[in-house]
Amino acid sequence: MLRCIIVGYGFLGKRLARLLASGAIGDIKLVGVASSKGYIYKEYGLMPGDLPDDLRFLSILKPSPASELIDKRITDLLVELTPTNIRDGEPGLTHIRLALEQGIDVVTANKGPIALAYEELMGLAEKSGAMLLHEATVGGGIPLISLKNRCLAADELLSIKGILNGTTNYILSRMHFEEMTLELALREAQMLGIAERDPTLDLEGVDTALKLVILANSLMNAGKRLSDVKIMGITRITSEAIAAAKGSGMTIKLIGIADEEGLRVAPKLVRLNDPICVHGTLNAVSFNFRILGRLTIIGEGAGESTVSALLNDIYEVVKARSRSNRI
Repeated sequence: MLRCIIVGYGFLGKRLARLLASGAIGDIKLVGVASSKGYIYKEYGLMPGDLPDDLRFLSILKPSPASELIDKRITDLLVELTPTNIRDGEPGLTHIRLALEQGIDVVTANKGPIALAYEELMGLAEKSGAMLLHEATVGGGIPLISLKNRCLAADELLSIKGILNGTTNYILSRMHFEEMTLELALREAQMLGIAERDPTLDLEGVDTALKLVILANSLMNAGKRLSDVKIMGITRITSEAIAAAKGSGMTIKLIGIADEEGLRVAPKLVRLNDPICVHGTLNAVSFNFRILGRLTIIGEGAGESTVSALLNDIYEVVKARSRSNRI
């Protein structure tokens, strides 16, 4: 039975904690959960009733930093779900480092540490014999990383091209189909909870760039940083530009590309019959392999679907540790 802690108790953390506490994955015992207010810990495992929406009112809440929970004597697996910080990756980067240094396996949906310190963290994992899985950092529940690394590992990935941000795709879709202005489509997206109150990282293409860096480093050994990406967002896209594209049987999408020319994010004209031309909050990524050729995968890129990616990474850890224990 692997002991698991979750650090980060927001949208994803709450849903994942309740699933694990309910026994969604056999051989996993959820022993601790941490938020910005402190943490709760039960050696024999937390139950669903121990996990309210707000941990602050629990008598067992300890108002101490999450780092106290990241201890080899307490846990075997850290699930790191604190908010993404593109400046320095903190506090998630410190949490992941601390776990890997002790040989604690890590599963995360936190883009910051993986985009900013991928090579360092993978080096720590290799040195300590720990696993670092991060499928949930890109594409929500779409199995982009595992598709290449587990199913197509023998084929060389030549390029990546796709829509990696659901917020901007929703906005551009509404501009295309309903002839909305960007401002009106953004306001609607915010009302529906699709866009953040401050949507800057989405609109300026930074979120897409972060995800592109993660994919390029994970799947192509690119060794890139966010500063290596040429980035242009959608803030200058007008209704007139969308209408002109539509009249030519095309539309405008925010596209991330990683290939031999480097990494770049920008609005691009896309034919309406192109496989990556998806609408609403969908993501679509087209891989170009040396042998297989082009493979496009489509799915929900955020929200509840991300929990699926987290569960599958946790399951991979359980499988790997079960095999190693049998040897």
